[in-house]
Amino acid sequence: MDEFVFLKAFKINIHPPRAPLIKEVLWIPPTPTWIKVNTNGALTKNPNRASCGGVFRDHNSIFVGAFAQNLNTNSAFNAELLGIITAINIAVENNWMSIWLETDSQLAVLAFKNLNMVPWSLKNKWLNCLERVRNMNFLITHIYREGNSCADIMANVGLALSSFVWFPSLPNCIRHDYGRNRLGMPSFRFI
Repeated sequence: MDEFVFLKAFKINIHPPRAPLIKEVLWIPPTPTWIKVNTNGALTKNPNRASCGGVFRDHNSIFVGAFAQNLNTNSAFNAELLGIITAINIAVENNWMSIWLETDSQLAVLAFKNLNMVPWSLKNKWLNCLERVRNMNFLITHIYREGNSCADIMANVGLALSSFVWFPSLPNCIRHDYGRNRLGMPSFRFI
């Protein structure tokens, strides 16, 4: 007797195992005259530390600069928002007025539409951030974490720092992932 027929006789539903879906994730450069910044936040539990980082690149995928910063917060969401605030402040200081900001935090993207999501401790900084982006060409998008590896590495670098650090040249720690992004090589997300 066929084993499936036997199991069905006892009203046991059989669902064959499904292969995971594989999604290709690509880092896409911005259009000419725009600068793209990928940001990320990091949080460790023991000891409780947070940081943020970001990587700026131009329309040719050329490295423009990067930052990493240790933060005084114990929230991953706060770290994500502080990374975005820092990136926008850097863009304004450098007169980069066409910015595409990309993050792997869907909540951070939503915070641009819903101010109530922002914790009160960051509300003033966030309002200043929103005012700054109103005066620029600004786009914010979500990317899966697999496509945000350079920013993720910079955020983890920030965990070991005592203050803000600007990297005017390509840090060795992101050289491999940066090269893959620049060549248009995909990363893969298993769903």
